[in-house]
Amino acid sequence: MIENIPQELEASVQEDMTLLKRIAAKDSSSFQTFYRKYGGLIFTSISNVLNDHHDAEDVMQEVLVQIWNKAHLYEPRKGKPLTWVTTMARNRAIDRIRSKQRRSRLNGDFETENRTEQFEFEASSSELLEVKERSNVVRHAVDKLTPDQREAIQLAYFDGLTQAEVAERLNEPLGTVKARIRRGVTRLEGLVKPTLS
Repeated sequence: MIENIPQELEASVQEDMTLLKRIAAKDSSSFQTFYRKYGGLIFTSISNVLNDHHDAEDVMQEVLVQIWNKAHLYEPRKGKPLTWVTTMARNRAIDRIRSKQRRSRLNGDFETENRTEQFEFEASSSELLEVKERSNVVRHAVDKLTPDQREAIQLAYFDGLTQAEVAERLNEPLGTVKARIRRGVTRLEGLVKPTLS
């Protein structure tokens, strides 16, 4: 039992623990009850971090899936159910920010490498050769990805789809798509950075 909290709050915490146990057993009505009780608060926690309604909606969906799939991992001795869920939501939101920053850096690298004809001055042949070599490095790095990674990264980073949309387009589980993109980006960074830095 969680100590040092008022009796009515303790009853609410116990009710939340029971709901999470039932969610862990895949009881959808308990999940709906939990969502009705805390959905607004979870969404607000996410929105406060992201400050972007569209991203917040995407992350909210991810958090709900995570609650459904990971309710069995909740440990009462580590805190109240609401703390567990809001921490999970906040971490997901921070992950989204980091992912967008990585995407922005990667897009910037690709744009820089492919800007061969947009010089504001007449480029020397050695500069053109360097740009061409850098573009080839990026192109070869992308070619070294697995076909699945290439396709997922193309959809997420160049076609601008969210990870959930990529999963839907590829008819794959969201977790699979996330892992595929994460591995692809990590591999790209490893292949490109040593050569271009």
